[in-house]
Amino acid sequence: MTEKKLYDRLMLYKSKHGVTQEIKQNYLWALETLQKKNLLKEINKTS
Repeated sequence: MTEKKLYDRLMLYKSKHGVTQEIKQNYLWALETLQKKNLLKEINKTS
């Protein structure tokens, strides 16, 4: 999943249910995890 798709899912959920603090925290966690995965992929490519 890309950051764009994750954001789109959040906005779709927000339009139907609203966003709680828990949903926001889960989104930020998922975003951080994606960024770490992408960083590890880049490091492995250059090694």
